[in-house]
Amino acid sequence: MFLLFENSTGYSLVRRNFLKKKKEKNYSLEFHSIYQFQTRWEAIESTKKLIKGKVPKNLIKFLKNNLISNCLLVVNDSRLKNSLKKKLGENIFKIKKKNAIFRILRKNFSQLFNFENPIKEKSKVLSLTHSVFGEKIKISGAKIDGMVIHAIRLFDEIERSINSYSMRLREWYGWHFPELSGLISDNILFAKTVSLIETKNRVPFIDLSEFFSSNLSNEIKEASQISFGLDIFPDDLACILSLSGQIIAFFEFRVMLEKYIKNRMYSLAPNLSAIVGEKIGARLIAHCGSLINLSKYPASTVQILGAEKALFKALKNQNFTPKYGLIYHASLIIQSSKSLKGKMSRITSGKVSLSARIDALGENKYGGSIGLKNKKKIERRLRQLESFLTNQKENKKF
Repeated sequence: MFLLFENSTGYSLVRRNFLKKKKEKNYSLEFHSIYQFQTRWEAIESTKKLIKGKVPKNLIKFLKNNLISNCLLVVNDSRLKNSLKKKLGENIFKIKKKNAIFRILRKNFSQLFNFENPIKEKSKVLSLTHSVFGEKIKISGAKIDGMVIHAIRLFDEIERSINSYSMRLREWYGWHFPELSGLISDNILFAKTVSLIETKNRVPFIDLSEFFSSNLSNEIKEASQISFGLDIFPDDLACILSLSGQIIAFFEFRVMLEKYIKNRMYSLAPNLSAIVGEKIGARLIAHCGSLINLSKYPASTVQILGAEKALFKALKNQNFTPKYGLIYHASLIIQSSKSLKGKMSRITSGKVSLSARIDALGENKYGGSIGLKNKKKIERRLRQLESFLTNQKENKKF
């Protein structure tokens, strides 16, 4: 009886000799022959086939050279057993499947036959595992679009947190200095001002020229003197200042994250970023799950990505379907007039679809030059449509 054992280094044939015929458990294992993989690529391809239950060519050659006809061959996998029967024929080898012996072999192979160092063997196994299963979990060193997906989702969450925290700060600090909220509309400037002045009594003695113009800083100082807000306790002030510090920290992290998304999108999808911008491009990739998935969608689907609920609701109620989704926030669509937004979203989605395919499937991305050319074409088309609309309006007047 021969046992076929596969590992990261190659194939091995082990002879099983019975000591007592009556008791099958009493046996000895004797090493018969070995085939070692010549290259790493050969090891990866052979292992992939064995995982699928297919028989590699080097295994067939190895078995034909080292086995006698009508001998018993034992393998560990039922799919491999069936494949070997098809390739070699049932008459050549009596192939069986047995798991119990292979557990002992797999655990103590290097110790039983005094093979290479176990540490080296472990490193080979690890290298082979990373190569084979890296494709299954879609990890690629060149295109890690998962990083962009996590970054843009975090960016959106931070923006929502800044808005909700700022609203809470305005309401909380409004009990002490309600006029300040009306004078400063920007949330970050408001948080920085609160951190700087602390209480309204200190405003006349603080220089606000770093954040505001001279007119606005004078208005804030005048408002602090006539303010009808309540006095604030030290423990309340400590909580308010802690909240404003948190908002400022979130804002600084958001700026850093925005730079990261910009750099990452330029390396991952430069042509897509050139047309719709880094953030909208990242949101489209996040919505589809990956850049490859986005490249598979037609232009009509890209146009309404993010507006699926509105689409199905319109189809259910037999109303007009939406003309745009996430793509609406692109600068090309925002700057167009209301009557042209539908046309511009259709044109832009077509170019977005083409650019995504170049970035995902093209060997060369051309540094985003194709995306810039497409953007110029869209801008030219926008100017043509706007001039046509103005001419129509003038003709109607006459």
